[in-house]
Amino acid sequence: MKLILLALMCVAIALVLSACTETAPPANTNTARTAASPAAPAATPDPLARAQANFTKNCEPCHGPNGEGGPVKVDNKTIKVPSLKADHAIKHTDDQIAKMITNGEEAMPAFKDKMSAQEISDMVKFVRTHFQGK
Repeated sequence: MKLILLALMCVAIALVLSACTETAPPANTNTARTAASPAAPAATPDPLARAQANFTKNCEPCHGPNGEGGPVKVDNKTIKVPSLKADHAIKHTDDQIAKMITNGEEAMPAFKDKMSAQEISDMVKFVRTHFQGK
């Protein structure tokens, strides 16, 4: 009797394993079903990559790679460039920062002719994200 039960259990296990392997798709097939599946979405580019490139080109010479500012020599005179991490910079609204970038302020040049409104908006986001932890 024990031998019959053992044999039945082996058959049952074999049937379960057989059913599992039959329903699983083959590992590497090139069927119409595979071709009809939607393509994987393209990698999302960093939305602030362009802003970072603009920062490197236009802002880093004065504000530095870490946005800390400090004394900078411009046109044979030394100016004190403010830190983008300082409390006063953090307290500015996004509109105020965009206006400073657009029109310039004190020794800072205007960038309205060098960057589009969208690029300036992205620059504000970049400053907030990378230097102010927002």
